[in-house]
Amino acid sequence: MISATGNYITRHVSCVMCHVSRCSARRKTRNAFTFIELLIVVAIIGVLVAVSFPTFRNNYNNMQLNTFSRELQGFMNYLQERAIVERKIIYLNIDKENKEYWAGTGNIDAQVRLKTYHIPEEINFEIQMPQIAFFPDGSIKNGSIDKVEIKLTNRNNQSINLTSEGVFNGVKVKAKE
Repeated sequence: MISATGNYITRHVSCVMCHVSRCSARRKTRNAFTFIELLIVVAIIGVLVAVSFPTFRNNYNNMQLNTFSRELQGFMNYLQERAIVERKIIYLNIDKENKEYWAGTGNIDAQVRLKTYHIPEEINFEIQMPQIAFFPDGSIKNGSIDKVEIKLTNRNNQSINLTSEGVFNGVKVKAKE
């Protein structure tokens, strides 16, 4: 009886092993992707990227303009506060050709540069005079004009205006178009 049960168990285990090996062989062929399926997936991803790229580029340009305007606004407010604290005139110089701006102290012609920043290539500046003066009394002047207006525009023709009015109002985003 033991041998009959042993034979039965051996045959049953053998059958189960045979079934498992056949199932795993079938499973391997069923789980694999064919080359054509992979090509179809790559083509679909390519079409999705091609369709979404212009939208992504426009959003990136708008985000870059918003970020740059906030950085410039913060830098100009910092220069105004620094001029008040240090009790000296600080100049913000804008060089459109080299796409950079910097702060300087001292004589207009022989300034000591404090820090230089670069303007992104996609952003255009519109300003009355390329130099803005921050005075110890808190006033900000562009040449002889008390009101400073800077218009920043990107390739999508989105624009942001930075303006300063009054002595202690600082520089603010006036309008977005």
